[in-house]
Amino acid sequence: MTKLAPEKDWRNRPLDTWNVATFTAYLTDKHREMFGIDYVPMRGWRTEQGILGGLIGTQSRTAPRPRTVSNALVKRFIDETFASYTPTAQWPGTSFGFMWSYRKTDWQRLQAEELAQQRRKESVDNTPSTDELANWFAE
Repeated sequence: MTKLAPEKDWRNRPLDTWNVATFTAYLTDKHREMFGIDYVPMRGWRTEQGILGGLIGTQSRTAPRPRTVSNALVKRFIDETFASYTPTAQWPGTSFGFMWSYRKTDWQRLQAEELAQQRRKESVDNTPSTDELANWFAE
């Protein structure tokens, strides 16, 4: 088994292994990269980490939560909302809490796109091969 990079090392950790700590580090680093200022969570770290944990699941011994969406979907939501955010003098940065509260239409659009992609893949996976079709018509 290959050893994973530390939780907060999002650059060297496979996306499907990201957890709440990894997403928190990603949000912090990308915010500084895009806006040049520190990341400030909306209503505190626990609130934002709770939202993330509710989406990607947690493995807490006391209160584990099941995964409800893919890490790829959450990362895509973050990337797209960061990219479309226009800083102002009053609001020079954004946060995951803000995104989650006020960008739900973006979230729903991305969910619908992921669902359509999954359905297309399932459709292709369930399509009979040419050999199977040839055998069926030969019968």
